[in-house]
Amino acid sequence: MLGQGAEIIPSLEIQLKRTVKSTAIIVAFMALALVFDFQNSVYKGLFIGSLVSLQNAILLSKRIKRASAIKDVGKAIAHMRRGLFIRLIIIMATLWLSIRIPTVNVNAAAVGLFVAPVLSVADFIITLIKESTLKQNALNNNKVKQIQREGGENA
Repeated sequence: MLGQGAEIIPSLEIQLKRTVKSTAIIVAFMALALVFDFQNSVYKGLFIGSLVSLQNAILLSKRIKRASAIKDVGKAIAHMRRGLFIRLIIIMATLWLSIRIPTVNVNAAAVGLFVAPVLSVADFIITLIKESTLKQNALNNNKVKQIQREGGENA
């Protein structure tokens, strides 16, 4: 059981790094859009939401690293739950502030909060498809070589 977790964590860390990197790129584009059109409330909302989404992705990444080092499963679960509540409070505070500040579009902020989760799921699906394709190609190549070997031995 531990061996499986140890194999999964490095790939999870790689996925989280890619998610953080791609979310940071989105945040940079939103900041650039804000520079060119600062009065646009949608850009402000998207920037704030995606920035908080980036922060939550970083917090989740750090918490997963710490939880993977905890040997007691119950303590690791409790550790992850605390992080979930902290991230939910940050999300609620962001939405509450977006409602209270008239120059920020709350709908855009809500959409921005989903940037990192959507990118993470998309990255996971793309990785699954790539791995599936690679495994299928490896199996097909192996079958061809096996048939060629058998044919050569019989000749």
